Order: sequence, then C-alpha cells, then structure tokens
Amino acid sequence: MEKVVFTANTKELEVNQDMIRIMERQRGTLSIKFKSPEKSEIEEIIGFFDSLADMEPLTINIMDAGEIKAYFRGTGSFDTIKEGDETIYTYEATIQELVE
Repeated sequence: MEKVVFTANTKELEVNQDMIRIMERQRGTLSIKFKSPEKSEIEEIIGFFDSLADMEPLTINIMDAGEIKAYFRGTGSFDTIKEGDETIYTYEATIQELVE
C-alpha cells in the first residue's frame, strides 16, 4: 500500500494514500482531506495534527516522491458521513507549502 508520510520535529504519521485527497485551495495552500471507515485511523490523524502549533514546520512525502516542505495552518472539523450502509469518518488539515 502506498503511503503518505507527515513529519514534524520528532513526530511522524504514516497514512495510506487511498485515505487522502489533496487539493490546492490557493497558491501553495493545500487542503488535505482524510476519509476512512475506521474511526481509530482518523483519531490517530487528529492526534498528530492537534499536537502541532500554528505555523509549525513539517514535511510531506507522498509515495516516496521526495519531501515537500510546508508549515501547518490549521484543521477542519471531525465529521461522519453515510455512504450506503457504511459510516465514513472525515477530517481536514490545511498546510502552506514553503516556496524557496
């Protein structure tokens, strides 16, 4: 399974690529949406991002393509949606890509 790895200081979060959708909202501002039927997976993601301070530096490595330097901007809400008979848990984080 392909992974996306988020690293901030000594903290690291590995997430399956199929749980993530990344959209550019403005130039360099990325909205990262996480979606899973497993509540515990989303809770782990929430724990990682809740531990970050606003503007804290972090890196993202998407499927071993190399690190993208960024900083943390904030989070959205933890939500649930129904897809057929299944409950899906969602969460969103916003980061700003560093332009050097």
